[in-house]
Amino acid sequence: MPKRKPPRISQHKNGYFYIHYAENGRDQLQSLRTKDLHKAELRFAGWLEQHRKEIKIEADPLVSDCLDYWYDQNVKDKFLSENRYASLINNLKFYFGNKRVSEITRNDSEEYKKIRIAGHGYYGNVAKGATVRTELQRLRACFNFMINQVEPRERRITRDMVAYIDMPPPSAPRDRVLSKEELETLWDFCKDLVWNGMGRPTSNRLHKVARFIILAMETAQRKTAILELKWSQILLEQNLIMFLPHGKLQTIKRRPPVPISTRLRPILEHAYSEKINDYVCDNTNDVHDQIKRVGKELGIDGLSPHVFRHSWATHAVMAGKPIEKVAAFMGDTVEIVRKNYAHLAPDYLSDVVD
Repeated sequence: MPKRKPPRISQHKNGYFYIHYAENGRDQLQSLRTKDLHKAELRFAGWLEQHRKEIKIEADPLVSDCLDYWYDQNVKDKFLSENRYASLINNLKFYFGNKRVSEITRNDSEEYKKIRIAGHGYYGNVAKGATVRTELQRLRACFNFMINQVEPRERRITRDMVAYIDMPPPSAPRDRVLSKEELETLWDFCKDLVWNGMGRPTSNRLHKVARFIILAMETAQRKTAILELKWSQILLEQNLIMFLPHGKLQTIKRRPPVPISTRLRPILEHAYSEKINDYVCDNTNDVHDQIKRVGKELGIDGLSPHVFRHSWATHAVMAGKPIEKVAAFMGDTVEIVRKNYAHLAPDYLSDVVD
């Protein structure tokens, strides 16, 4: 008697994908309810997990399981910031993990905020309100995924099981704007910066923080996008920087292609000639403290990775650049840029006065 084949999928004449498998000595067929190969493979993977491990589907799952399903099926290998999700998920599991979805109440949002700000999370570090807001937003996204997308479909929960998740208020806007004089001072300082730490061999390579600051001033991109930028994403022949790596999905914090400015180009060419690995900034380690050190040396208060982006947008709008183009360059929506910067435009409300 021929050996039965393992479970597999195939597309039938009607366009839909089906699972072929054997059970109790008989061939079985189960529809995956989709004509899309990617969705079919995802659903098949969920079916295999349930079928092979004989997982019992729980009508009211633990939040820790929901977070795992969400990460495995919706985050892993898809989003640029997936490496930042581990700590976020651990913090959420610390408080919510052993609760079942239906056990969570609206008050849990406030309790979670209190323990995180008090430094009682998974890592014991004190969190700011903006961090707590981000974590609760991801928990809300996880529950929406469990309602609408998780595979197999039998794992999906109903919306009435999920309590409303209250968000802490958004952080106050950061108003620090570098003047044009301060920006020029920073440029002159950074274009030849070759700091060397004590006990380290002398190097004439442009320092990492200098490369970061120059890129931040000229491209207005977010900190993570710059730190994760690789040389393969810099297309000198096309005069473009592709901040979104090939094969990665955009998030709400978009990474647009950005043209290389005239004065940035020679800096990039020089930095490329002395590169030591694939990263433009050598590695993805944070530069916050080094930027503070630059500010201290130059007597410029309020320096942070974000202030360069905010300053670029402010000066661009004040110079009369169209809001739509500023938004496209920054990777923001027109609505966000208009809300934060429209009042700075030289013709703001000029048509309503004499």
